[in-house]
Amino acid sequence: MKFTDTLTTLVRQSLEVGATPALMGEPGIGKSSFVEALAYSMGTKAFVLPCNQLADKADLTGARLVPYEKADGTQSYKQVFYPHQVIQECIDYALDNPREWPLLFLDEINRTTSDVTSGALTLVTLRRMGHIELPDNVRLIVAGNDKGTVTTLDEASLSRFTIFHVEPDAATLVSILDDMNPWVKKVLTQHPALVFQKSTPHAIVADGKDDDDDGNVTMAELFDGGEEMNQLTTPRTIDNVSRWLNTADRQELGKYLATQVQIAGRETSLLNEAIEAFTGDTMFTAQLVGVIAEDLASNSGGQQQNRVNVPKPNCYTSLKKARTVTDLTTEIAGLTNNEISGSLLYALKESDDNSRLIEQLAHAAKQIEPPHTRTLIEMVTNGQIDRQNLESFLQLDTPVVNAAKPVLSAFL
Repeated sequence: MKFTDTLTTLVRQSLEVGATPALMGEPGIGKSSFVEALAYSMGTKAFVLPCNQLADKADLTGARLVPYEKADGTQSYKQVFYPHQVIQECIDYALDNPREWPLLFLDEINRTTSDVTSGALTLVTLRRMGHIELPDNVRLIVAGNDKGTVTTLDEASLSRFTIFHVEPDAATLVSILDDMNPWVKKVLTQHPALVFQKSTPHAIVADGKDDDDDGNVTMAELFDGGEEMNQLTTPRTIDNVSRWLNTADRQELGKYLATQVQIAGRETSLLNEAIEAFTGDTMFTAQLVGVIAEDLASNSGGQQQNRVNVPKPNCYTSLKKARTVTDLTTEIAGLTNNEISGSLLYALKESDDNSRLIEQLAHAAKQIEPPHTRTLIEMVTNGQIDRQNLESFLQLDTPVVNAAKPVLSAFL
């Protein structure tokens, strides 16, 4: 299944019914970015625990000797197991924000030791780590690889998950990556199938002729690792090359394009070699070099607008149901500032007449949270904000509105 809005809906529905989604797919295709975007769309945070960085099960639960008083009044010590720091941070956040569904994301759950995988599965099954239980509002989601050197999950373990076999989607990648380079965007738009590709390991790195073969040894044969030593074209590497191209000097790129080099017997350009470092010897790289060469020759370019993801907080439905100002202020009084800020953002985006709601939220808000501020500016610059609601907001005289006016006025 591709990383589209449909997958977002299905995963979110799985979380809502208490299931544990498992995103299984190739490395570097965007599983972590998907979960972070999912958390933002749900108006909460994702707490990421990379399981492949843990050496053994003990890394999930640190043990301490804790003093306690025995029945006879004497003091002794017992061993108590405490959760990993990331797990504890998620627990603390969940307790402080009971109306949110913070995501505890166990990444690379099966690209680690079987001991760590077993410990992570225990967390999914028992919803506890050490002596501390997960709050009811914590939602678990895991990700792993379905190929390569991984710890295989048995049928009993697999039955505890809602398993989604995922693959990258070019259109989604274009929409979610901030400031995607226009050359990269053009390639993905015209050739969406190139969003994930593997290089062909043909580089000859040694010779040792004997009577049975030609004596040539490729990189894959030298390391006996298939294609592991060859760079891939994936959403992650595409993002990296996009960022590099955004900072690269056009004149320097022109020089690279004009400089001929040899790579393992292939005649190519220095620009091609530089981009291969990011995305490998793939058709994506070839197409990208061609687009850059064409643009440098014509000295043209341009950016396209991105779709803006505006999260809807869980509390927003209750706010909309409030019939009187008194009911509304009572609802708002029980919200965290993150919920107030997120609700204000969504109220500005919605096409309904939200002037009353916006007024009450603007008076209650201590500040618009930094991520929401960035989204607000994107909404205005991309024309994805309701004009009437924005005018109602700007007419108010509150600290939050007055702080936002200088920023918004530059775009209106």
